[in-house]
This record gives sequence, structure tokens and C-alpha cells, in this order.
Amino acid sequence: MTAAPVAPPLPTTGLPPAAGAAIPLSVRLGWATGSLGTVTVLTTTSMIFLFYMTTVLGMAAALAGALLFAAKAFDAAIAPAMGRWSDRAATRWGRRRPFLLAGALVSGLAFLLLFTPPVLSGPALVAWMLAGLMLLALGYTLFNVPYLAMPAEMTESPQERTALLSFRVAFVAVGGAVVGFAPRIAAGLGGDRAAWAATGALLGAFAAVAMGVAFLATAGARATAGPPTRSAERLSAVLANRPFLRLLLAKILQLVGLASLQASVLFLVVQVLGLSEGVVGVYVALSTVAMLASMPLWVALGRRLPKARLLVLACLGYAAVKLSFLLAGPGEPEGLVLVRGALGGLFSGGVLLMGQSLLPDAIDWDCRRTGIRREGLYAGAYSLVEKASMALGPLVVGSLLQASGFDPAAARAGEVPAGTMGVYLGAAVLPALLYGLSALPLLRFRLDEPATPARGG
Repeated sequence: MTAAPVAPPLPTTGLPPAAGAAIPLSVRLGWATGSLGTVTVLTTTSMIFLFYMTTVLGMAAALAGALLFAAKAFDAAIAPAMGRWSDRAATRWGRRRPFLLAGALVSGLAFLLLFTPPVLSGPALVAWMLAGLMLLALGYTLFNVPYLAMPAEMTESPQERTALLSFRVAFVAVGGAVVGFAPRIAAGLGGDRAAWAATGALLGAFAAVAMGVAFLATAGARATAGPPTRSAERLSAVLANRPFLRLLLAKILQLVGLASLQASVLFLVVQVLGLSEGVVGVYVALSTVAMLASMPLWVALGRRLPKARLLVLACLGYAAVKLSFLLAGPGEPEGLVLVRGALGGLFSGGVLLMGQSLLPDAIDWDCRRTGIRREGLYAGAYSLVEKASMALGPLVVGSLLQASGFDPAAARAGEVPAGTMGVYLGAAVLPALLYGLSALPLLRFRLDEPATPARGG
């Protein structure tokens, strides 16, 4: 094995480089506000659209799941190119920030189109929804790939990144709570197409404004610039970064499990347990409160214990909470559902914070070895697997519901539908299994290991 090259000085723009410099509070808050937008797009796609497309628009569950999968597959395919584009961009606003603004505008427009379809049916409705979902996927990627690349540039301190990402996790929790109340808002407005159109407009405006704030607030953030690299070098860099690959494998398993849960939770709470849409909102709100309350604990633990080990602990705890949904049935006390929400929030806080904090650490591992700034490359690769993984949730759940005999007509009429086995598989079994399996690659995560020798290129 050859010795790692000596890293040349890393070019920067914006604030002068300082390994342990604190990120200003205004920048932390402003950058993290963008997560309100990304989680709104992500959670609406994974939790709301399958329910909306089947029970409101009348689509078959498998077809709706397939459309969501196709849009996410498109999203995944363009993510690496977006990372390379933001790595090479050179504008007066920096190489990342212009994409944040573009993503905000495109995402807001896509929400309007998706929640206000004309009165269509058959192939015409399918084409409209697919086009809208692909436009939303484009807006999300325009924003999220450069956005994820920024923490590795904003500071060189792993502890400071953990503190920065704790703000992101807090805003992710708040954004998830906002989306969690969307079905209750729509139901309160009548639950018909007009009600969902108004709800969708609110969600789109919320996402676009949050993304725009991130663009404005990061004008003075520390940024870097790096030389472009050839395609073979880019691929070799990712394949040689074993910490990044192990984190990536764990995230794939977690995100498929999360997408499965989110696509199933409305069906479980409303149509299996017989509770109201408002319970979903309270469930998400309690999860949010618990997640926010747990942040100081996880940040303190992250300063004293290996972050990868803490992530393993959080994954196993989260898996146990979701598996307990197998014990829930019609007549389930509302309080037990809400207790699960609070416990899930406690552990999901650790999963989000430690996972997000390890990502810029793994990216910086490559920068320290080579002296090349290619955060966008890694953010694009991470975003690719994020999109592909989250796409599988609605596809799998839609297929499970279809195979188990789920009847959208019965659901629209307020009846308890057949197909509850598919709901339990999507809401409890798959999330618990996949989060548990994600602990395996994390047990071998190390930031002091040598690189895998690159092949070819």
C-alpha cells in the first residue's frame, strides 16, 4: 500500500479557514432552516402522497407506489451530476448557494401542480402526477445536494459539525411535525380535492420560504473551492473511502425502513386502529418534542463517546419501538400510540444527529488525505442512495397493500379496509428489521483507517 499523499493547502472563500472556528449562530440557524424545506418535500413524498393519491384521487395503491418510485429513481439518477455541477460552479454567490435558490422556486411550483390537478382520470391523471412528482424531485435535488455539501466546508472541526447538525436535526423535527398535521388540516377543510389543494399550497409555500432563508443566511458562511477531477478519479475516491461506504450502507437500510414506516403510518392509525387524522399530527408532534429535548443529551454524548457507537444504540432503540406496533390493533388506546411517538422521537434524534454528523466527517476524511475539495461529489452520492432508498418505501408499501387486498374505495368511505397485514408489515416489521441490520456496518466504522487502494483510473 502506498503512502497517502501530502495534502496541499485547501483553497477557501468567504471566511478565513480555521480548524476550530465556531460557526456564527446566525449562520447555523439560517442554514438549518433549509431543513424545514427538505423535510417537508421528503415527508410529503413518503407519508402523504401515497395516501392522497389512493384515497383522494382514487388511484390503485400499486400504481401510486410505482409513480412515486419512478420519480425518486429520476431524482437518484440526477443527484451525482448535481454534485459534480456544484463542485465546479463558480459564481459571485459561491458554488453552492445559487442552487439553493433554484431548488426553492422549483419545489414550490411542484407542490402547486401536484395538489391542484385538473379533473382527470386514467392515463391523463397518471401523466400529470408523474410530471409533478419529477418536477418536485428536481427541485429537491437542486437544493439538497449542494446543501448537504456545505457543512464539510463551513468548519474543519468534527465537534463544531456535530453542533451545527444538531440545529439541522431540530429543524427536521419541526418540519416533520408540520407535515404530520397536514392530513388533519385537510380533513378539517372537508377532506376533498379543494381541501387538499389548500393544504398543498401551504406546504409548498412553507418549503420554498424555508429554502430561501437558507440561501440568504449563508451569504457569509465559510466556503471552499477545489479543482475539478476526472470521472475515474471521482469514482475511485468514493470507492476508496471505506468510512463513507459503511455509512452509506447503513443509511440505505435506515432510509428504506423509514420510508416504509412513513408510507404506512396514516393507513395504520386511521384505517386500522380507527383513530382520527389528528392523532397522526399529535403523534408526530410528540415525536418532535422528544427529538428536540434529546438534542443536548446526544450532543453531550457525542463529545465523549464514538459517534458511530451512539448511532448503533439509537438504531436498535428505534427498531424496538417500531416493532411494538405489532401489538397495536383496533381499539388501541390513543395514549399508547402517542407514547410510541415520544420514544421513537428520542431514538430518532440520535439516529439523525449522529448519522448527519458522521457524513461530513467521512467527507473530510477524503479531503485530509488528498487535499482535494469534492464535497459535492460525496453529497451527490449520498443523495443518490437517499432518493433510491426513500423511493422503495412507497413502492413496497403500495405493493404490499395491493397484494393483501387493500381497497381504496372502502378507505374513502371510512370503512376499515382489508389488507391490514400489509399495513403491519410496512409500519412495524420492515422498519424494525432494517434499522436493526443497519447497525452491522456501523460497528466497523472508523475514521483512522487507511484508504482502500483505488483500482483503475
